[in-house]
Amino acid sequence: MTETSAYVPLARKWRPRTFVDVVGQEEIVRALTSAVTADRLAHAYLFSGPRGVGKTTSARLLAAAINCSSFPKPTPTPCGTCASCLEVLEGRSIDALEIDGATHGKVDQARDLIEVVSYAPVRDRRKVLIIDEVHAISSAAFQALLKTLEEPPAHAVFILATTERHKIPATILSRCQRFDFRRLTDDEVADRLAEIARREGYAVAGEGRSGSLNVERAALASLAAAATGSLRDGLSLFDQAVARAVPEGPTAGGTVTAADVAALLGAPDRSALVALIEAVLASDRAEVLRGVARLDAAGADPRTTLHDLTSLVRGVVRLAADPKAAPPPGLSEDASAALVSLSKSTPYGSLLRILTLLLEGDGSVRRSDVPVLALEVLLLRLAEMPRLVAIEEILAGRLPLPSTGGSMSTAGSTANAGSSVSSAPAEAAVPPSAAPKAAPVPRPAAPAAPSAPAPAAEPAFEGLAPLDLTPDRPADPVATFRAAVDQAHTQLGAVLEDADVTVSGSIVTIRLHQADPKMAARLREPNMGKVLEKAAVSILGKAARVAIVIPEAAAPADVKKADPKAVAKAELTKEVESDAALRRVRDLFGAEVVDIKRDGGR
Repeated sequence: MTETSAYVPLARKWRPRTFVDVVGQEEIVRALTSAVTADRLAHAYLFSGPRGVGKTTSARLLAAAINCSSFPKPTPTPCGTCASCLEVLEGRSIDALEIDGATHGKVDQARDLIEVVSYAPVRDRRKVLIIDEVHAISSAAFQALLKTLEEPPAHAVFILATTERHKIPATILSRCQRFDFRRLTDDEVADRLAEIARREGYAVAGEGRSGSLNVERAALASLAAAATGSLRDGLSLFDQAVARAVPEGPTAGGTVTAADVAALLGAPDRSALVALIEAVLASDRAEVLRGVARLDAAGADPRTTLHDLTSLVRGVVRLAADPKAAPPPGLSEDASAALVSLSKSTPYGSLLRILTLLLEGDGSVRRSDVPVLALEVLLLRLAEMPRLVAIEEILAGRLPLPSTGGSMSTAGSTANAGSSVSSAPAEAAVPPSAAPKAAPVPRPAAPAAPSAPAPAAEPAFEGLAPLDLTPDRPADPVATFRAAVDQAHTQLGAVLEDADVTVSGSIVTIRLHQADPKMAARLREPNMGKVLEKAAVSILGKAARVAIVIPEAAAPADVKKADPKAVAKAELTKEVESDAALRRVRDLFGAEVVDIKRDGGR
């Protein structure tokens, strides 16, 4: 009984083994190979970019270039067959360590890593440490790595890879040479898929050759578009498409068609999407509803439908802006011609607004519990866009003011027109030809002289007198005023406890018991005045005013002529009368001060 080898996915089987095989990163490859050739290797590199664009692969190739044993020094073209190259490219080298940042992100693990770096390589020239998803390392671990990353041992090279560079501390970024990997284009992904299909023994349609499996070029284009710039995602989808097309195995024959890929991705036929765009631009609501229903019945994913629809409208916008641009890929000749025609017949501004709404609606469709309903509502909104006219045309008098119908009053029509304009900036929601202009409401005109012509009828506008809404006066306006002030400003409320407050009509009078210039200045500050006036208005209405009365300071007596005992008696009486606690006791019990004597104390 023979043991069958496990199947190796295409993304792993056809991982680049030389810098020449790396797709779409020519500038980065040139910089790395030049550094290896000149033996100007940095001590730390940072590879950042989207998933599946070659970051980890480039890190392995750089490690192989540094440690290839077939050459006496680092080489930009590692052999790929020596023990060092094989172990590095397979991720099992003892001197090229691959570490996952998500599982080695604590401080203790960072310290262990520093200790490992301090040892010389076992076999190869340099010890290379590849830390994947380095953004998952904690802040404390980054701090622990700072010194080692800046001044590592002469035999060590760090290569950090991440998909989220913004999460890397600036102190780490400044210690690395940074290389930003770009997202691949659809054509680059499709060409790479076609090349791998040939290596697998498949036949790409249109090349005049036969193979165990036929692959349509349109299917590769659809896979590349679904991969969104990630070659690894494209190869994974290609694996699924092959398995779907030939359940018995590639040797049984078959074809990977665009329809198979569409069914795999849950994407609708792009020709049906072109018809849906035509219905939207024609404001054909019924056809929009029927188109969404057909897509739903075919099992199309609403999210994928919106993604493809946005891509096609983006292509139409590009054609409208640049007639020399190429139509979106993956379309038949009739569908491409239809999009070119739409780009010429539809105003550029309308196309741009529709594309903007599609982008804004993507989040609502993805978050919706009923995505097909969210897509339907979005497309119905888009179908109203071509019916709108620019409000500048109405304001300039080149178009009549839209009417909402003859059964509504003038005021109601005006309000409706205003709300329709505000619902879509710089546009009116009803086309000028939608309804005839409403006849103006005539008003009686004064009799004119026989020789003078009768004045033209003008719309009548009846003004409404503003209402003076005065709040009901509370049962205890003084207590209510004090409470309102205390709630708005606690310190000011405490000041009013030692003052007399009276309310007469719409005037609130605040009378201090003694002359206090500092307190008077404090009460007359603008901020304090606003608090007092706001409290007064809240209980007495808009006409309320606040008056502050402060007693004048008594003129100094002539001490030389006055009796010293009488002067002392007067000062003592004044001091007692100004005492707030004694005054409250007098008010509570209705008492009077008969005589005042010092008790012999200070």
